[in-house]
Amino acid sequence: MLISRKLPLAAAILTVVSIAASSIGGLMISSNALTREYDEKLSAIADGRRNQIETYLESTKKDIEEIAVTPNVAAALNLFGIGLTMVNEGMEDAFLTLVTDQALSHEEKVDQSTPSGARVYLNHEGKFGPVFDKIAQENDFEDIFLINTDGRVVFTLLKNDDFNVNINDDAWKGTALARIFEKAIAMGDSPGVTFLDYGPYATGSRPLTAFVAKPVIVADEVKGAFVVALPTGKIEAIMNNRTGLGETGETVLLRSDGFLLTNSTLTEANDVGNARLDPEQFRTLEAREIVTGNTDNYRDMHATVAFARVDFLNAGWVVAALVDSREAGQAVASMRQIVIVVSLVLLAVALGSALLFSRNLTRPINALVANMRQLSEGQTDFDIGDTERKDEIGDMVRSVAVFKEAAIEKEQLQNEAEQTRETTEREAQERASAKAEEAGRMQAAVDALAGGLTRLSEGDLSVRLDEPFMDSLDRLRVDFNATVEKLNSTLYRIQDNSGSIDGNAREMRASADDLSRRTEQQAASLEETSAALEEITSTVRETSERAAEAEQMANAAKDDADRSGSVVSEAVSAMEGIEKASEEISKIINVIDEIAFQTNLLALNAGVEAARAGEAGKGFAVVAQEVRELAQRAAGAATEIKELINKSGSEVSNGVSLVKATGEALDQISHHVADINGRIATIASAAKEQLTGIQEVNSAVTQMDRMTQQNAAMVEETNAVIHKLADDAGGLSAVVSEFRLAGDQPAEPETDHEEPAGDHRLAG
Repeated sequence: MLISRKLPLAAAILTVVSIAASSIGGLMISSNALTREYDEKLSAIADGRRNQIETYLESTKKDIEEIAVTPNVAAALNLFGIGLTMVNEGMEDAFLTLVTDQALSHEEKVDQSTPSGARVYLNHEGKFGPVFDKIAQENDFEDIFLINTDGRVVFTLLKNDDFNVNINDDAWKGTALARIFEKAIAMGDSPGVTFLDYGPYATGSRPLTAFVAKPVIVADEVKGAFVVALPTGKIEAIMNNRTGLGETGETVLLRSDGFLLTNSTLTEANDVGNARLDPEQFRTLEAREIVTGNTDNYRDMHATVAFARVDFLNAGWVVAALVDSREAGQAVASMRQIVIVVSLVLLAVALGSALLFSRNLTRPINALVANMRQLSEGQTDFDIGDTERKDEIGDMVRSVAVFKEAAIEKEQLQNEAEQTRETTEREAQERASAKAEEAGRMQAAVDALAGGLTRLSEGDLSVRLDEPFMDSLDRLRVDFNATVEKLNSTLYRIQDNSGSIDGNAREMRASADDLSRRTEQQAASLEETSAALEEITSTVRETSERAAEAEQMANAAKDDADRSGSVVSEAVSAMEGIEKASEEISKIINVIDEIAFQTNLLALNAGVEAARAGEAGKGFAVVAQEVRELAQRAAGAATEIKELINKSGSEVSNGVSLVKATGEALDQISHHVADINGRIATIASAAKEQLTGIQEVNSAVTQMDRMTQQNAAMVEETNAVIHKLADDAGGLSAVVSEFRLAGDQPAEPETDHEEPAGDHRLAG
């Protein structure tokens, strides 16, 4: 095959292979990087949604724990139960109709026509109902239940079919409400709450309902249960946040069996309890682990999904962040199209350049071959072009021109030989000798050039052609030496640059290693900081709880002190009444004493008159004596009673003084308790504000921790790229080292071709 065909074909093959290899490699690296980036993005979103749900549910659980132990709940449970027992038998239906009538106000329900039992219950509901309604609104509870130990539902907010029923009846046994009640009663005084996962419950407003409950304990005795229908509105609000998930992406909350607990905004039907993901994909999830994969059994699409388990009362819930794989791979497809288009454009340009270069290179060679063929056939009537070229082809053309001139000159000599043979023979011999010498010098030049090219092809850049060629070919030697010198200088610079690149890459690798280590240390420090803030948050929350309890106790102490003050006032009044009564009794005793004295005096006079009467007055004298003795005993008893009354009066006066002092002390205690209550309220408010601030700081530190972990991953990837750069620099140095360079780095090669100095005579 001709060189004119081999050269463009080889250039085309090399171009196609190099562009295809680089395009495929770049496409594979870009595709893997984009796929990994999308998986990491889904994992980060799933982890974020999980943290939001856990924070919200943990706050809800603590609220339920705090609410269930308040005195209001115990009082409401007792009073609602008493109110239901006062509803007359046979009036239950009318009572339920009245209680559940939303059109009537509370005042209309408790008017004089309402039966007394129903009025008692409605009065209690008017007191406690708004409190429970406010609790439900603040915490987004679906419903609140109070159930006594007999199993009777004495209060609900919604007043559905489960109000005023006994869950121990056959109709309610086995329902979700009955099961959570049994679990709550079984807890006793154990800390925490009990939980029943989402399941069907006929009277709920949603297809699935979950319950959280805690027993109500009074004086170490279980009085019933406080049950809450777990909210789903805020959970769905968290899950329906589709920021960063494109057009087809979303996050959903799954039960342990794979069924959806939140409704999707991308479907018209209600997916709660109906749509399902394969639980085998996340059944082996542990702790804070996040796994990614693909699924085909949701919304009729092939989706890329990331799973993260939610830590809440061993519920086994899982957050799934998913997006259509076609949308996730859209960037990869776009990258693939761009790479293909760019590769085709580069291939077309490279092929066109190769063809143009090969044609420019082979065209003068073909013309030179044709001229040499004509010259070998003895033809000299042709033009030789491209004699002005400055490359090797120009040297070859000029050499052919020399051969042409020699052939013309030969013809002239042959013509002259016909005229003067002897002269011609002599001149012919001289010319033959000259031509032999010229041919020898030409052969020597060709051999020297061939040897130099051979050493150059072996990578030896120290080769130089120092022996001058014949005048017509010495330009080849000068150009060859200049080319080698230029190549030698270029490779020296490549060697220096590769060494510099290698050194810089090593420094970058060391810096990247240090950065990776410091980033890991920073991530660890942030984790410790986050844990410490969690402990501080727990401590401040506990302090806030204790302050609230202290405030309640101070309020109770103030109420007791106020009541004690009123009791002391009543006692003082009673003592004063006793003192007045004692004075009245003393007056009466004085009257009795006077009567006894007068009676004694009359008896004495009667005895004197009886003695005067003689025998006839003896009987009367005996009676008078008895009356006198009776009067004396009455006087003595009156005296003793008077002494006792005086003594009791003194004691009563002392008691009145003491009770008044007690009242004054209680009044001072009440003032002090009021001051303490104000300070405790201030402390409780400050503790709540501190808790809110620390929770915000904790959330910010958690976000910083997650971002630092992502930065650490990016640093690891950068470190890997720098290591690869260092390896490539080493490979470049190894390739350059295969060339043997001449001495130190030379100066820039000569740009002007100088004629060789010395003798220009042809070598023999």
